[in-house]
Amino acid sequence: MNHTLRIIALVLITALLGNCGEVAFATSVAFSEVSLFAVNVGKGDALLLRVGAWTGLIDTGKARAMGRVARALEMLGIEHLDAVFLTHTDKDHAGGLEWLARSDIVVDMWYASAMFIGVKETKHPAVKAAAMRGQEVCWLQRGDEVQLEGGTVLRVLAPASLSEDKDNNNSLVMMLKSDQGRILLTGDMELPEEAELLSYRDDLACEVLKVANHADDDTTSDIFAQAVSAQIAVISTDSLEKPGTPDPDVICHLEAADSQVIVTQDAELGWMVSLSDGVATARAVNIDAPLTSGIFIMEVDASDDRIFLGNYSGRSIDLGGFYLHSSRGDELFTFPDNVFIAPGDTLVIGTNSTEGRLDLLWDDEKVVHKKNTDTITLYDPFGRFIDSCENGK
Repeated sequence: MNHTLRIIALVLITALLGNCGEVAFATSVAFSEVSLFAVNVGKGDALLLRVGAWTGLIDTGKARAMGRVARALEMLGIEHLDAVFLTHTDKDHAGGLEWLARSDIVVDMWYASAMFIGVKETKHPAVKAAAMRGQEVCWLQRGDEVQLEGGTVLRVLAPASLSEDKDNNNSLVMMLKSDQGRILLTGDMELPEEAELLSYRDDLACEVLKVANHADDDTTSDIFAQAVSAQIAVISTDSLEKPGTPDPDVICHLEAADSQVIVTQDAELGWMVSLSDGVATARAVNIDAPLTSGIFIMEVDASDDRIFLGNYSGRSIDLGGFYLHSSRGDELFTFPDNVFIAPGDTLVIGTNSTEGRLDLLWDDEKVVHKKNTDTITLYDPFGRFIDSCENGK
């Protein structure tokens, strides 16, 4: 679609939509003594674990999901993380580490699986994130324990050996043991790591299971589901982003073990799972803010590394906290506070290589790819999709 036709189409869409879809949802939520908040980051993992005053983050989702994770931290009043755990190096678990390291969130400890493939240690995403804070990574494998508070521990059940085939099978698998109950966290463990875990004959029974690998068809056998017999099984996925998940057979295995299955895509911001006296409960948490209409990406200029935003609504729009994501470089630009775009105006974002007009600087040498397809996507502060536009390649 050419530039003029795109503008006309978007104006018509805005007029037709008006404020429909701008529905407010309640977000009043708080941690209990032992809680797990599974953030809806699409097909990916980002889990906030709270035990008393101790708070940890297990995985960070993709880079483009940073809005969801940031808003979950904000909503829950978290400005300090006692620990960040990276289960393995896949981008849908590790992609948000860089923005987290650049944020104002205090992080005391960085943990990661001691087994990994496909990347040198110096390029490991957890190592790079920790190094940005002048910190180091503590490597974990089977037999290790992380002490939380009040005698509560995270016991590492896997990995015990290196999988040279798939990094999914090097995932950290950890059991939280507390006075209120147990939570089993499985990363992207597939059937080979699951079989090795079962061979150790550990007591895997728990109240809450974070289902491995987005409940794809390569995980969660019937034997494993029965051994765990969780009251609540949490699946973190998006069926549009990863078709076939959750896999029907996995759901059957879990339900046959009397597990209540919840899926992150069914809650706008995520699911709060609480443990009290051995009983697990869950509730969906949605977003208490309307979806902004009227702002669009007019053009992505690869030749001069510029992105043009337009406002076709009848009101000025505050872009503070909105962010752009480049698919090719997996790069992020977050709009600073108090950046407004008036009705009918155009806002131009450029980089250090831009020669033409720019209103805001994306502090990078080059963002938009000149030769290959690069999609620039605009998200609101809650990580909700607003618009996207390709560079025409």
